[in-house]
Amino acid sequence: MIKSKKEILLKAYAIGLLLVIMSVGIVYKLINLQTDPEQREKLESFTQRTNFREAIIPAQRGNLYASDGSLLATSVRHYDIAIDAKAMRQELVDQHLNALADSLSKMFGKDSKHYAKIILNAKHNEKQYLRLARNLNFRQLNRVKKFPIFDQGQIKGGFIVEDKLIRERSVKDIGARTLGYVKGDSIKVGLEGAYNDLLSGHDGRRLEQRMGGGNWRPISVSTEVDAEEGMDVVTTIDIGLQNVAYNTLYQQLTDYEAHHGCVIVMEVKTGEIKAIANLTRLDDGNYADIQNFAVGEASEPGSTIKTISLLAALDSGKVDTATTVATHGGRMRLFGRTISDSYGYGELTVKQILEKSSNIGTAKVVTDIWQQEPEDFMDIINGRWKLNQKLDVDIPGEAEPYIPDPDGKSWSKQTLSSFSFGYESKLTPLQLLTFYNGVANNGIMLKPLFVKQIRKHGDIVKEFQPVVRVKKMAADSTIKKMQAMLAGTVKTGTGRAFYNEHYSAAGKTGTARVEYWRKDIPIQYRASFAGYFPVEDPKYSVIVVVHKPSRTKGIYGSTVAGPVFQALMEHVYVSTPKPYLIPDTLQLKTTYAAKKPFNINSNKKTIPNLLGKKGYEVIPALENLGFKVTYTGVGKVKSQSIEPGSALPKVKKIHLELDNI
Repeated sequence: MIKSKKEILLKAYAIGLLLVIMSVGIVYKLINLQTDPEQREKLESFTQRTNFREAIIPAQRGNLYASDGSLLATSVRHYDIAIDAKAMRQELVDQHLNALADSLSKMFGKDSKHYAKIILNAKHNEKQYLRLARNLNFRQLNRVKKFPIFDQGQIKGGFIVEDKLIRERSVKDIGARTLGYVKGDSIKVGLEGAYNDLLSGHDGRRLEQRMGGGNWRPISVSTEVDAEEGMDVVTTIDIGLQNVAYNTLYQQLTDYEAHHGCVIVMEVKTGEIKAIANLTRLDDGNYADIQNFAVGEASEPGSTIKTISLLAALDSGKVDTATTVATHGGRMRLFGRTISDSYGYGELTVKQILEKSSNIGTAKVVTDIWQQEPEDFMDIINGRWKLNQKLDVDIPGEAEPYIPDPDGKSWSKQTLSSFSFGYESKLTPLQLLTFYNGVANNGIMLKPLFVKQIRKHGDIVKEFQPVVRVKKMAADSTIKKMQAMLAGTVKTGTGRAFYNEHYSAAGKTGTARVEYWRKDIPIQYRASFAGYFPVEDPKYSVIVVVHKPSRTKGIYGSTVAGPVFQALMEHVYVSTPKPYLIPDTLQLKTTYAAKKPFNINSNKKTIPNLLGKKGYEVIPALENLGFKVTYTGVGKVKSQSIEPGSALPKVKKIHLELDNI
């Protein structure tokens, strides 16, 4: 018994001694924390990391606009709401809980008892974070802020608001790749990527406290550093042209079961890109804008390069448009290789060579002049026209052009002739269009522009002007000759399938074989068309490329790519009020305003009877009165949207229907 008591006492002494040692250790540690700055800093750092954090407040990203100010892409702010039940004053809960639960029920649909119960439970357990709803818009947030208890804010009412930014496009798919996106720090696509530094602004910061369950809450508004919103970018895109480009390209790719395709519309005088669409066939047979072929795919251009070859030949002075060339019935041997045309011809003039797209004729013209000195030809191509250089456009991912080098290992006696009619070289659609736009612009080659302005809070920070790439592509007389040849190609040549006597156009078709070196697949083609309109005073240049259309459906540029060009041209002619088409001459009249052949008395307060009047006389007179006039058809007025004798409307808009020719 005595022995047992001794054992118990010994154990008690041992435990007591251990407690004393632990107490001494704790006291020592506390003293050490007070006196050792390094130890204290480590503890504070650990506490900060585990219970507090400096959170980033994302800046409002700038908007992307179309050229007319229409919104293309914007950042929409969404809000999550939660409560800190511990901070929520008890007297507010006692007085207004039922009213709050009713308000939440009406807005979010769940029973009011549900909200009363979860709030009471959170209050009882002193829960510092309870999420009530996600992804509210600004209007909904303002409504919630006025609810009982929540109207007292975070300190008294425990009301927590968390916001996030979501990028949304007003035009979902059309031009999606051109508008682009940004993911992290490394993936930057399209205009969003090119102008990310300006669009992104500067993020803010605030101090937040851990609430448990992985949730955080802002500590106080006073700890916040405000975010600085990004600048706005006004693009050159025309929404109307973009819609037509996208929809007609989609239809052509579908009809011809093509692999992919693209279309670009450029304004001749400025170089502004007014529309750009890229579509790729998906596994389900639909098409989506997921890869920018217009900028990023360099390929053999086919017959559209004949314009380049023959312009160089004309400017050399060695040939003229009337110079004749024997094409040997559409098949001949040249430097050990057979060259053929789609159809057999005899002698063709240089003008006819382009119009009929003769491979033989183009190859003979170019090789007769430069076969012995190909470097002189390449000096024009590369030195003067810079076709071997990137355009340096804003859109990331431009492909490198490829032009063969006479001093390179791959150069042979056949290279010059192959290049002349579209092979052994690579250009992107945008690079090729830049050349055609230069021809339309009387020999002034401009750099393609995708952006008009940078704005901040509505004020213009920077405005972009046309950039000249080549001041003079060729002699004025040579450019005029090529313009006439391209107009002839549409009127009587390979582009005659979509010739319209009312809408003048110029351009060149192209049909190139692709992957012709592969023997394990059937022959496939790339159909294209590059041109501009109207002939008299070019406004827009266009290129359309359709890759691998079904051979059973059609392969030629005139039938596969041409209709997209035609649809764009018709859209512009129909929707552009000026200049007006004169029915008796079918010419574009630009001097009618000075003649004033028809006058409307501005003192009268009623709409006159316009029936039977000539459209080209009536329309400018109405516009002089401040009317916005739209019309269909050509000729005399056969109906008007506002009845004669009606009072002048406050919103001056009128639509006229004209007799068609």
